[in-house]
Amino acid sequence: MNRREFVKCIGAVAGAAAMHGIAFANEGDKKMKCAVVYFSWSGNTRFAAETIAKKAGAALFEIKAETPYNSDFNKCCDEAKPECYGKKLRPIKPIEGLDLAKYDVVFVGTPDWWGTMAPPVRTWVTLNKDALKGKTVGIFQTHGGGGMERVGKEFAEVVGDAAKILPPKAFPGASVKSATKALEAFVTDRLAVK
Repeated sequence: MNRREFVKCIGAVAGAAAMHGIAFANEGDKKMKCAVVYFSWSGNTRFAAETIAKKAGAALFEIKAETPYNSDFNKCCDEAKPECYGKKLRPIKPIEGLDLAKYDVVFVGTPDWWGTMAPPVRTWVTLNKDALKGKTVGIFQTHGGGGMERVGKEFAEVVGDAAKILPPKAFPGASVKSATKALEAFVTDRLAVK
């Protein structure tokens, strides 16, 4: 194939792609910078966050409570349940190196505790709602059988309409460590939203 035939071929492919809504990245296009911010008690949300960060090529940041929850499940429930029902904030440690201004897309991960986000996540979202303005936010959570419940709705209530909140996604905690493909598909789907 000579140069002229090659150029015609490329033009035909680009034209067909345009007709079918396929976009090619131009040299001037910049890749969206992503961050994953999460809280995990049992390790399930941590696994999901790490998998999502790897797939998205994202920076990973962990939300930590100033006073950690008890490692005993029943005692943790005694501490967290009243906070969740009361929509209370639990003080968190500053997250070293996180500057939301550097990111276009922020994935936020939480366990589903009594139908809502874990209090440290509520605290982080409340403290950073202004910094999330203009960002695209993808919410993911792990759960013990409750599904999405109110997590996405209450997240949106805290942040308001200043951020573009993508449809949230719930992953069963008991099987999340074998759900790598589903977690990766979540990233692909959310990053494809314009």
